[in-house]
Amino acid sequence: MAVTLDLNLFSVPNLQTDEGQHDAFEHLNEVLDVSHIEDVVCDLLSKPGLFVYILSVFPDAAFMRTKILGAFPTDPQVLQQSFVPPLLSTISSFFFSLPSDTFHGDESRTIGRYERYNADVWPAMAVLSSIAFETAAPRRSRNAGFKERKTAHDFTALRKLNIQPPTDSSIAMRALGDVVDVVLQMMKFYLALSADPRFMDRCTDVYFGASGERDAYEDSGDVPPLACTQTHHLEATLAASDIDRFGEWTILMASNATKDLLQLRRRDAKMAECVLKRIRQLSRGNFSGNNSRALHGPSHGIPIYQAEVLSNLRLVYQIDCVLDDEGQVERQVVKIYGIYSHKQLDHIWPWLSSLLSGRGKVYQQRCTLREFAKVGGGVYRPATFPPRREEFTTDQSPVFVHDDGTYEDHSWLISSKCVKLSRAYLNGLIAEQEVELPFQLTRKEWQIVQCPTSCYVIGRSGTGKTTAMVFKMLGIHRAWEQVSDVRKPRQLFVTRFPVLAAKVNEFFTSLVESLALAGRTRDELRQLRSQVRNAEHQESPMMNPMNALNYRPGTPQKYSELTDHDFPLFITFDQLARMVAADIQVDDLKEYDCPIDSKECARLKFILDRVVNDESSFVTYSAFRSHYWPRLCATSRSPLACSFGPWLVFSEFMGVIKGSEAAFHSPNGILDRHTYVNLSARTYPVFAGDRHSLYSAFELYSKLKREKYAYDMADRTYAILKALSCNPLKGQPVDYLYVDEVQDNLIIDTILLRILCQNADGLFWAGDTAQTISAGSSFRFAELKAFIHRTEAAGSMAIQKSHRKPELFDLPVNYRSHRGIVNCAQLVVKLVTDFWPDSIDTLQPERAIFGGPKPVFFAGWPNESFPFEPFFSGLRASRELGAEQCILVRDNTVREQIRKRFGDVAVILTLEASKGLEFDDVFLYNFFEDSIATSLQWHIVSMAHGDRDVLLSRDVGRSPHTVLCTELKNLYVGITRARKKLYLLDHSEKSEPMRELWSKKDLIEVAPPGTNICQYADKSTPEQWAAAGHKLFNACQFQEAVHCFERANLPKQLRIAQAYGLYEIANSTVETSERQRTFLDAAAAFVQCAGEALGTEKKGFFRQAAECYASADDATMAAELYIAAGDFAGAAEQYRKAGHFDEIVQILDRHPTEITGSYRNKMLYICVVYYSRNGLRPPIPLFSSTDSELAFLESQGLNEERVDLLESLGRFLEAAEVHLGVGQRCCAIESLLKDQQNPGALQRAVDLALESLWQECSFDQPVQATLKNRRSEAYKVLNCVQAIPLDRLEISKKGQIRFFRAVQQSPYAEEVYQLGEEFSNRGEEAMALMAFNVLSSQLATLHSADAAAFDNFLRRFERYVRLLTSIVTDEIPFRATDPEVMKVFGIIPSTHHNYSVMAGTFLHKPFEQNRYLPTEINDFLKTRLRAHLRKKFNDENDVSRISHAFSTQCPYSIMHDRHCGRQQCNQQHERGLYSNAASYNMIINVHLQQIRISDLMFSVIKGRGDRLSSMTATLDRLYAAIYCPIFVEGSVADLDWNSIRNAAECIRVVREWIKKTISHLRPTGQPPNYTNYLMSVIRVTPLHTVFGGVYPLQEYVSLPGRRVSYGGQPFTMTDDNVSADIVACLTRSDAIRGVPALRFLLQNGVRMDLLVVCNFAEEVCSTLVSSLHPSGNSSPLHGLLVPKGWIMNPNKPVVSRDTIQGFLCCLSRLVNILRSGRAHTRFHLQHHDEPLVDIILARMCRMLCILGYNVRDVGLSKIIAEILLLPPLEEDDPDILSVQTLWYGAHRSMSPYQSTESFSVCRWLVDLRRQCLETILALDDDSAIQDLVHLVQKNGCYPASPISSRIPQLVFENVADIARKMKRAPPF
Repeated sequence: MAVTLDLNLFSVPNLQTDEGQHDAFEHLNEVLDVSHIEDVVCDLLSKPGLFVYILSVFPDAAFMRTKILGAFPTDPQVLQQSFVPPLLSTISSFFFSLPSDTFHGDESRTIGRYERYNADVWPAMAVLSSIAFETAAPRRSRNAGFKERKTAHDFTALRKLNIQPPTDSSIAMRALGDVVDVVLQMMKFYLALSADPRFMDRCTDVYFGASGERDAYEDSGDVPPLACTQTHHLEATLAASDIDRFGEWTILMASNATKDLLQLRRRDAKMAECVLKRIRQLSRGNFSGNNSRALHGPSHGIPIYQAEVLSNLRLVYQIDCVLDDEGQVERQVVKIYGIYSHKQLDHIWPWLSSLLSGRGKVYQQRCTLREFAKVGGGVYRPATFPPRREEFTTDQSPVFVHDDGTYEDHSWLISSKCVKLSRAYLNGLIAEQEVELPFQLTRKEWQIVQCPTSCYVIGRSGTGKTTAMVFKMLGIHRAWEQVSDVRKPRQLFVTRFPVLAAKVNEFFTSLVESLALAGRTRDELRQLRSQVRNAEHQESPMMNPMNALNYRPGTPQKYSELTDHDFPLFITFDQLARMVAADIQVDDLKEYDCPIDSKECARLKFILDRVVNDESSFVTYSAFRSHYWPRLCATSRSPLACSFGPWLVFSEFMGVIKGSEAAFHSPNGILDRHTYVNLSARTYPVFAGDRHSLYSAFELYSKLKREKYAYDMADRTYAILKALSCNPLKGQPVDYLYVDEVQDNLIIDTILLRILCQNADGLFWAGDTAQTISAGSSFRFAELKAFIHRTEAAGSMAIQKSHRKPELFDLPVNYRSHRGIVNCAQLVVKLVTDFWPDSIDTLQPERAIFGGPKPVFFAGWPNESFPFEPFFSGLRASRELGAEQCILVRDNTVREQIRKRFGDVAVILTLEASKGLEFDDVFLYNFFEDSIATSLQWHIVSMAHGDRDVLLSRDVGRSPHTVLCTELKNLYVGITRARKKLYLLDHSEKSEPMRELWSKKDLIEVAPPGTNICQYADKSTPEQWAAAGHKLFNACQFQEAVHCFERANLPKQLRIAQAYGLYEIANSTVETSERQRTFLDAAAAFVQCAGEALGTEKKGFFRQAAECYASADDATMAAELYIAAGDFAGAAEQYRKAGHFDEIVQILDRHPTEITGSYRNKMLYICVVYYSRNGLRPPIPLFSSTDSELAFLESQGLNEERVDLLESLGRFLEAAEVHLGVGQRCCAIESLLKDQQNPGALQRAVDLALESLWQECSFDQPVQATLKNRRSEAYKVLNCVQAIPLDRLEISKKGQIRFFRAVQQSPYAEEVYQLGEEFSNRGEEAMALMAFNVLSSQLATLHSADAAAFDNFLRRFERYVRLLTSIVTDEIPFRATDPEVMKVFGIIPSTHHNYSVMAGTFLHKPFEQNRYLPTEINDFLKTRLRAHLRKKFNDENDVSRISHAFSTQCPYSIMHDRHCGRQQCNQQHERGLYSNAASYNMIINVHLQQIRISDLMFSVIKGRGDRLSSMTATLDRLYAAIYCPIFVEGSVADLDWNSIRNAAECIRVVREWIKKTISHLRPTGQPPNYTNYLMSVIRVTPLHTVFGGVYPLQEYVSLPGRRVSYGGQPFTMTDDNVSADIVACLTRSDAIRGVPALRFLLQNGVRMDLLVVCNFAEEVCSTLVSSLHPSGNSSPLHGLLVPKGWIMNPNKPVVSRDTIQGFLCCLSRLVNILRSGRAHTRFHLQHHDEPLVDIILARMCRMLCILGYNVRDVGLSKIIAEILLLPPLEEDDPDILSVQTLWYGAHRSMSPYQSTESFSVCRWLVDLRRQCLETILALDDDSAIQDLVHLVQKNGCYPASPISSRIPQLVFENVADIARKMKRAPPF
């Protein structure tokens, strides 16, 4: 009988006493004996902290843990409802709350991952269960299908766990099984951790009420410093702790010594203790007696000693010198090489002594020096020395050759990594566990580790780049562990390769966990030893290596979800990019000031969504080669791109066109064709010869990619960077960033990585551009360094710039290969460096630490069709290559040729497949013969290098020879795959140049023809073959793994590798039939593997076979194998695909006990839906009533079927609610409209429609675009209500429906405006504002509108502005809490009288609190509307500046026969050459309306400075419109106030503006150059006159500070004030004062406005007309031919002849400037303003012709003729002087022809008048505006006949008549 747990016994006061604790624990034991553990756990979890307390301190907690694990449910649905979720949540939260330094080794990172996994796993299990146990797809009505239903699941939870959304229930069931296994793994981990005594106090504190000591800085709010900033030398953090009873001599253990000691410890612990005792003596400096016997004579070199342990056991060691822990001095140490029997002390030690002597005399002296610890004692102390700088290298080979020809490789003696004997080391021995401890680094590696700044580390393969990187990470991590009150550093390791990331993670974790052994207790070590021994007897399963990453539960899906527990983090760049992308919401970009248009935003959204949710659409190099390359080759016109191969082409696409720095700064992140073609051939040499063809191939690739909805690596990085440029990075940046093999990234990838690191001194970039592995890389470290620097300096990506220069390190010493191989590879690198220096980083020459055999070159045998027949035949006949020997070929074709002809004689890999792998011996087969470079190109390289011909070298570096650059890099990769021996097999002519070059440098041995190559084949043991097989299997080289497992006699592993090999081939096969056949073969192979396996492994192979059958579309066989795997859900799914529903029923019948209840319901569901859909009769009645049927349909989510049933019953309102429940608003409206009997249904339908419309079409949204978008809900809803009878609706709802319909048709229609007026008249200001705002969107279309159209827009816009102004100034009530306002602006009422704003609406602000009080939301609305008003006005003002409606005729259009060559010209280009008076007045009208609206805006918007500058600019534009540059466009005489809308109001506003503008005019600059001020005076003064201003301009410009002096120049006539003379001339028509002012401007002005100066000159000229006396009678105006504008004020003063002559001199100066081509030196002209100069020059000529026609003075006429370049009057005529004296002001009674002077002069004057008139008429030809007038005085003494039919006569009696007839009275 179950007993309930009495929780009162577990109260804190009771447990704090010994007696109470005893009673509570006794009670718990009783309950555990008779009750279910599930109930006990739930009771304990009900009190916070009690469960973890019990697990930690309860004496029988181990029994309790066993019962918990025994009760763990394996059924996924049961598991979700069990005690497990709350248990894991409680215990996970507890451990996650503890500081990171509480844990050992990798525990902290595991806890971080499990905490996140526990939070995400339960929603994911719910989604998987819903898919796995749903019984059929619900029937969709209309056009819906099964695929639509799949989108109903929220797969976000699955993606958080790296689970791809299942396509069917069988896949979901398998995923559920995997998830359950991980949950069980978590349970075991936490239960084991809770037993650790370390946490007992914390568990007690949690329950007893202690605060829990989290990091102190979390409470204080202060961020502590990084750990490494508290430690001066990272070497010290890597130092091992001191060991009790050991001396001051440091003991270094070589790897062989460690291996020997561990084996000895496992075999005989007492003997191992004897060895440690002897080592302890050595550590104390006891080098006497049996401890220090030399193994050789003193003449050999460095002494090597033996220390006797037992009679037949020896320690072999030497006294070495290494850097100490501080890295500052060298110290003597004891270096132990191994433990040997007496017989094993052979020849190698003298050889080693001699080898070590190569390090030099200083090293030998330091090793042999002995310092006594005390005088007279026999104990020595370690000596110290200054550090040496040289690295140890030697030419001696580590291979020892015996007399019988056999050899031994002793390179391990030199290259072996030595670790320091420490507490962690000894504890590892006790636990019998292999440990990974920090080993000794070189001096250069120590420099990298302790570098305080960012660094770039370049090194060839095997030089220790990754080692230095890991040790720096470890040092920083250890510093954090050793220093208190510091925050944990976030360290991030990134690489492109999952295998590398996993290996480095494993290495780092092993280091951390091994170092943590130092703190383990004896009991813990015994427990570890037991675990190690148990693991030895377990065979590790062969997992599927094709999974890119090991499954690590809890790895976050978003970068922002990373916590301190996740670091250090080892990750691939692909993973990292996906995490960052998952944090980016493209829709949020709209809230930032980001120049991303909607099209680009949609593109970014598409790419980022694919990055996060669809990895299958990612174009890898493999996908490019399989799916794109064949199409490119078949379509590309040029064979060049195809001849280079897919790798080079893809690299050029990714690394140059899309991934380069230039592409990063290009639109869309892609170089255009022109930019790409013109790139530097030196920097990007490969395709420099035919870039056009390559770019055409790229365009085709882009097209194919778009068709497949795919993206590539450059797309991904560009999209992320583009989004991050506007949207800040979410999550905390890392403190240290380590990028390994950086050269395999795109250069734009590095910017993304740089953004992630906030510490400018925490960057570590490592790699080598000579061994690029990934397609797409195209940069050097120098370029990377410069790019990072430029990006930091630019500041565009908000990257902190370091104040310290990064360090650059190169690692030239190769620890992997010997000198023979390294030197051969180094020459290849030198060729690349010499000829293509911009394609590789220049480093110190690479060198090895020891010598070795030179590579052997085999050129083949003569007279052989297959040159290497003897070699391969010999292998086939007698022997084969060993496990660590490999043949490298170019491609699979060559590999298959060798195998087909000679059999499976060796491991054969392609160059591409070999990357990342290494072998002892490598046979590089036919590299040159299969090269895409020609024989001539290889010869050119050798010739250029050998002869040092500079010109030839330059030629090699150019196209078409640039293919050699890549070929040489491939050759380098092939050479460096070898560790010990390299054989080059090539008989082709192409190989001769390199063979000769290597031979010339004595770098290879050339084998003579006929050499027995078989002697180079090694024999391998089965163990070696097995190790090689596993290595190749894990590298996905399954065919070669089969070769190895076959020779290792491992048939099981062989068949597994064969099965996976077939599976890989099937996946890569494109042709459908072949793909199916291969999948069937793979399935059969997996079935065979399953026959040899047991338990879960057997089921796993069956499941793999079932997947293969499913991929081959054999659903029946797949179902049978799923049944064999126990996966009945998978079987049912396959039977469903096959349409075998009867078999599903059989499954239900045959396996009743093997199917859970939920699964049985799923099966029943499938059958029921199938039979019902096909109209078949189910075997039994399914439902007893309609209600039960509806209940079932509802429970199963069959909403469409449920709706159909309800509508058939006439229950439309219920059907609508069902639609609404699943978000189908349109369907709900349709259902409601079907109900004709219920009036409430219509109102409900309208309410739903309007609610939906306002949700998508709120204020300031693109309403018409939304309503026309067929995919939008608003479009669908509006179509649903098209047939609604509007007369049955309320007037408000009716108006809203009309509004949306009108906007959908045309948002700028008059109907929308009228609706806005109607809304306003009814007091619906929000709706009116909405309508007017939609109308304002017309602004974007008005660039080319004419003045009439723009005036119509301004009329509406003014209404909009006035309404907005009234709202923001509170003239009308407008509250944000009004229902109408809330609807229009997307305001939503929330709880407690608060309000929120819908996302994406006018008021929404991302990343800010979305909750407002009523007063807050109202104030916020007014603030946003005020800003909106300003924006709308600014937008309208900007458009008006460029709109054709405000502009005059384009000078280009006039001067070049209506053809304008300028781009984006904003001036008019009408068909008719000239405008008429109506168009002139309309242009003036829109300027004045714009001024009225601006004045209205200024009454609301503050800012005096902006207002004045805007006023001035607007008045300048108005001046330019009234005083047109082209006389035929109209003049002030054509101004008709009756054509101006609201003329009186316009005049009033302009007067006010003129007054304000004048009052703020000030001269600026240094005398006499007050050009801008004088230009403003000339503009404002005539405007002041035209608009009837009364402001005293003359007084103003005469005030101090407003005056402009002539500067003592002789032509001043009044009070020395230029500005006053200008005003006097323009207001009182005083030419006497205007002429000197004009002369002053022409002589002193700079950057003047040419139009203003021209207008001023014409104003001055107009004042001279009364002084010309063309008729010679008493009326000075009779017979005058002038423009109308000149006689608007006919009361002109009479001026002297000298004044006129002075004016003509000014005109002459001006015309000469314009003709000279130097107008830009005096006037402010743009480069495209030459036509304006021509226009002004024509105006000047016209003015001179008018003067020439009217004047009667021969001297003045002569001046005019000279200016006009007309034929001059002959100077030798004796009568000229007398004629020149004629001046009609003095001889008014004389007729010009009554004197006795020469008639030739008269004829010349007549000809001049005729020519002037003809010119005037020609210039005015086709003009619609009659600008000229002929003045005729009525009853004049001399009647005047008409001049021309095109020039009207104005008959006047007196001067007043002229003024009356010319002026149109303004409404002043």
